Amino acid sequence: MSQHQSTPNTNSLDGINPIPPNSRPMTKMNYALVFWSSGIIVQIMVIGQYLLYPIGGLNFIQALVAGIVAAIGVALLMTFQGHAGMRYGIPFIVQGRSSFGNKGTKIVAILRCIPAIAWNGIGTWIGALALEQVTNTLFGFSNIWVYFFLLIILQSLLAYRGIETISKFNGAMSFIIFAMLLYFFYVVFSTGDIDFAAASAIEGSWGLPWVAGMMAAFANWTTVILNASDLTRQVNPEGQSILKTSAIANFVGVLPPWMFMIVSGIFIGLATGSKDPIAGLVELSPNPAFGIVLLIFIILAQITSNLTLNILPPALAFQDIMKTSWKGGIIWVAILSVVSAPWFLFSSDYFFKFQNVYSSFLGPAAAIMIADYFIVRKMKLDLDKLYDNESYEYKGGFSPAGMMSLVGGAIISFAFLDYSWLVGFPFTFVLFLVLKKIGVDKIAGRKKLQAT
Repeated sequence: MSQHQSTPNTNSLDGINPIPPNSRPMTKMNYALVFWSSGIIVQIMVIGQYLLYPIGGLNFIQALVAGIVAAIGVALLMTFQGHAGMRYGIPFIVQGRSSFGNKGTKIVAILRCIPAIAWNGIGTWIGALALEQVTNTLFGFSNIWVYFFLLIILQSLLAYRGIETISKFNGAMSFIIFAMLLYFFYVVFSTGDIDFAAASAIEGSWGLPWVAGMMAAFANWTTVILNASDLTRQVNPEGQSILKTSAIANFVGVLPPWMFMIVSGIFIGLATGSKDPIAGLVELSPNPAFGIVLLIFIILAQITSNLTLNILPPALAFQDIMKTSWKGGIIWVAILSVVSAPWFLFSSDYFFKFQNVYSSFLGPAAAIMIADYFIVRKMKLDLDKLYDNESYEYKGGFSPAGMMSLVGGAIISFAFLDYSWLVGFPFTFVLFLVLKKIGVDKIAGRKKLQAT
C-alpha cells in the first residue's frame, strides 16, 4: 500500500499505519488485563461516591445498578467501535476519515485530545496528592509540585518506549493493583463500618436522578469508547470472529475494574461520608502501613490509566495532526497536561460538568462512526483511500453529512446536558443516516465541482 506514508513511524506499532494480525502483540486476555489496570482509577471511584446519598440522590441499590448499567453500555459500545481497529489494524485517527473526511477527523481528534490531556493532568495530580500523603506519613515533609512533575516525567518515559512497553507494564501491574484492592475490601468489611441497611433504606430515585447518575458514570468513559480502535488494533483475533473476540476482550476488560471502583467509591461514602476518595481511603486505614499501601495503589492506578487512556490516544492523533513522531507526541502530551492546570479542574464543582460537556461532542462522534462503519460501509473499508491524504471520497477533506451531524448532535446534547449521551447518541445516529440517505455528501461534492 504505497499511500501508507503518513508519519515517520510508518512500520511501528506506535505509528498510524495498519498493523497486520501476525504483528500484533496482544491476545484478547492481554487486552483485558491492560484494561484491568487502566480502569482502576480514582475518577471512577469518585462517581460511586457522588451517586450515593447524601452527596448524590441515590440509595445503595440504585447507585450500584447505575454503575452496572453504565459499565455494560461502555463495554458494548467499545465492542462495536473497536471492531474496525481489530479487523483492519487501524487507529481512531485513520478510522474516522471514512466518517468525517481527512480534515474533518482531525477536528474530531482535537476535540478528543482535549479531555485526554486534561484527564492525564488530573490523574497525575491525584497521584501526586497520594504521594504527598505517603511522604508526610513516613518522613513528615512533602512537596506536591515536585511529585506532580516527577510523575509526569516517569509516565512519559514509560510511554516514550512505545505501546508494547505500555501493554506489558499495565498487564503486570494489573495483578498487583487488584491484589491491593481485594485486601482493601477485606479490611473495610472487617471494620464493620459500612451500614448497608441504612444506605438501602433511603428512598432515592429510579427516575431522572437515577438516569442522570447513570449517564454521568457512562460519560466518564466517552473518550475511551471513541478511541477503542487505538488498542483493539493491537489484538490478534487468531482467526476467530472479530465481533466475538472484541466483545470478550471488552466485557472482561471493562466490567471487573469498573465495578470494583464504583463499589469502592460507594463503600468509602458509606463508611466515611467523605467527598475526597483519597482522604476516605486514609481514614479507613487501620494503621499507617496499610494507608501507605493504599496510597501506593492509587499512584500505580493513576499511572497505568494515564498510559493507555490519556497518553496513547493523543500521541497517536498528534502524528496525523502535527506530523510528529510517537516520541514527539508523548512530549506534547506531557507539556499540554501541565498547561491544562489539573489542580484547578480536579474540583467537585467541575467534575461532572467537565465530562458532560466533552461528552456532548464525543458521544455524537461515536454515533456517527458506528453508524458509518456498520450500516453505511457494511464493515468494509478501503485502506488505500483511508491513507490517501487528499479526501477519502469527500471534496475538500470534509464529509458534510458527518460534520453536520456532529454539530447537530452536539447542540441537542448541550440542550440536555445531564442526559447528553441518552439524547445525543441516538439523535446523531439517525441524523447521520438520514443525511447519508439523501446524498448530502454527493450534493455538496457536485456543487464544489460546479464552482470550480
